[in-house]
Amino acid sequence: MIEISKITVGGEDYLKIKIVKFDPEIVAKIMTIEGWGLGREPLTYGVPYSKAQELHAKTFDYMVIWKAEGDNMGALTGGIDTSDVPEDYITSYTPKIPLRAHQIQTFNLLMQRDSLLISDQEGVGKTPPILCSQEAKMQQGLAGWGIFITKAALTYDVLNQARRFTNMNIVVLGGSVKKRMNFYHELAERNDIHLVIMSYELYRQDLDNVLMLHRIKPFSITYCDEMHKVRNIITTQVGKDIHRLETVQRYGITATPVINELIDCYNILAWLRVMPYNYFSFMKKFCIQDGYGRVIKYQNVGEFKTLLQANMLRRLKTQVLDLPPVIHKPIYVELTPAQRKLYKEVEQADEDYEFEELDFEDIPSELAKFARLMQVAESMEVVGGVEGKRGSAKLAALEELLEEIIDRGEKAVVFTRSRRFCNIMYEYFSKYNPAIIHGDISAQAKAGEEVSPRQQQVDKFQDDPNCPVIFCVSSAAREGVTLTAANNIISTSKDWSPAYESQKLGRVWRYGQEGGTTGSINVYSLIAQGTIDEKVESLLEEKQFIIESSVEQPMSTDQILSLLGDREVVTV
Repeated sequence: MIEISKITVGGEDYLKIKIVKFDPEIVAKIMTIEGWGLGREPLTYGVPYSKAQELHAKTFDYMVIWKAEGDNMGALTGGIDTSDVPEDYITSYTPKIPLRAHQIQTFNLLMQRDSLLISDQEGVGKTPPILCSQEAKMQQGLAGWGIFITKAALTYDVLNQARRFTNMNIVVLGGSVKKRMNFYHELAERNDIHLVIMSYELYRQDLDNVLMLHRIKPFSITYCDEMHKVRNIITTQVGKDIHRLETVQRYGITATPVINELIDCYNILAWLRVMPYNYFSFMKKFCIQDGYGRVIKYQNVGEFKTLLQANMLRRLKTQVLDLPPVIHKPIYVELTPAQRKLYKEVEQADEDYEFEELDFEDIPSELAKFARLMQVAESMEVVGGVEGKRGSAKLAALEELLEEIIDRGEKAVVFTRSRRFCNIMYEYFSKYNPAIIHGDISAQAKAGEEVSPRQQQVDKFQDDPNCPVIFCVSSAAREGVTLTAANNIISTSKDWSPAYESQKLGRVWRYGQEGGTTGSINVYSLIAQGTIDEKVESLLEEKQFIIESSVEQPMSTDQILSLLGDREVVTV
């Protein structure tokens, strides 16, 4: 497999070629390109950016992941050519809120095709045209009602978007088993529902009831959102279960490009019914296996790319959106005297040392010591030490920064890795009437609630002018929420993976973002000088790790430790 990304060296643009699995044929073809050179890393080469077309042609029949600018995930192919797809509606339809030109193209493709994989980059605005096409098809008698399956945390985001863009009558399935069973019977008798939204978890649990409802009143369309979660037909039950609901039209949705292994694409394309092979003939056609059945090499990749490109819509934010520029603004702070004293104690202590009266968050891994240092660098109060600004230089810097942001009439999203610090900030800045997402808030609505508690916090931040800030635990809020009311992102601590940091940016830097009074997306990083924070910043800046990291496969512990200087890198 090859990974290709654009880099700039000395003011000149090059294509960086990283060979993940050595193949002398690939190396030989790279060496035929004028201007090729060796990279600094093992099995890494470079060619002038002007040779992109030649490189594409010579590697067409290999497994190549192109890492485009602003897209850390990469893709096997660019997808359908939309240059000939009209930017005006091909049928009579008017949404409640106008769609943008690229969204109308999505709408038109959905109106024309019974199956499609929609893989536009996160933040491009995939969901509105999908929902609008459902409404248009029902209005024109081209389809009946549909079912939209997604992650539990996203069900109410889909509902809210449907209400904004369409006039459809939509229900979200949830609640107790008894409530859901009654609801299935009610749905079988009603004729006024356009779309049913449910989570993958409930789809698995209630599959027999979903199929019973389908037999009584067949769904016309199935939408599988975040479809990379169900890509494996061999090892995951839900990967098998999605095939049991037979509908005429099927649409897969995922911002994670399909995918960094060719075999991961099989189940998605098979579900879309565009795959002309069963699993075993697919493996024989495209994969070379060793004696243990492990894939050691791919073959006939050019044919596979053609198949994928014909059935996937894939566009980047930079290609279709006029978004404000992203400006990174590191803010360096000095630890308070109390922080500095405790930081040195933790830094010099043995792994098993017990700190009296302090309660570090349990990090059961080789990264525990580094995680402890990050906690102290964020706030002593997190571990039961000195409270407030005396124990946290970052809290003092954040207070000043938020005051500046709010004074200019803008909003901010504050991310932290620590649930404890999230709660500390929420209470400390209570005067701002903040919202919060810390992982303890349910993504499902409770009895009598129209939306989930998590979505209530998102709606408060998005819609309430008296709520200028939302505090978020990164792991709980880096996907599944839209926070475009803010054009400022503040990180008090960061994740190890560059892809996770990209996801955080994607909450704000997406369709609907106007850039506030500054006309930009301001990304602030609070960095404690002389601490682990600086090493983490270096780690995230390493381009090779941005290239190698993905949402589903963040950096390994060994990779992180090697960059933090705690372990020697061994190249095999």
